[in-house]
Amino acid sequence: MLGDMLALAILVSVVALLHARWEYRKRGRLTLVGLFLLCGMLFLQNLVLEYATSYEIPSTLVDYIGFFLVFAGIILCLASIISFRSVPKMMCQDVGVLTESGIYHWSRNPQYVGYLLFLLGFALTDWSIWCLAALFVVAISLHLLVLIEEEHLRRIFGEQYIDFCHRVPRYLGWGSMRI
Repeated sequence: MLGDMLALAILVSVVALLHARWEYRKRGRLTLVGLFLLCGMLFLQNLVLEYATSYEIPSTLVDYIGFFLVFAGIILCLASIISFRSVPKMMCQDVGVLTESGIYHWSRNPQYVGYLLFLLGFALTDWSIWCLAALFVVAISLHLLVLIEEEHLRRIFGEQYIDFCHRVPRYLGWGSMRI
């Protein structure tokens, strides 16, 4: 069952990423179909991590670390949404202006870092080979999505975005540590 779900998640990820790349290149934004596919890409992988269907109160140190990562991921995602200050922009329906303030001062993709921390936290509480596989698929899918979005943002904002990329790391950055 989990193997089938992971295979479906991989298939939906491939379709969603190819479609998003096509829409960004052809239309300059995502349509509702593209947005729906990307949401499906992110949601299906969650079903492999059983937190979506069952959750227990933390009881071990690893569980508490997982809970902390879940909480940190949620905070990071919310901070990202607040920094956008626009639901259409958050939903990839409107480009608006380049967001360089708030949490985007330290990361160009804090929403994806937060989402990965969220999933990692739950995976720690119910670790299995399926969790590892799902996290791997999520990480690869998100990275490919970031590359697609970066190509789009370079076309839209040009030198301003290139300068932003030189100043702010793709995922994390404090001081001289940049990932």
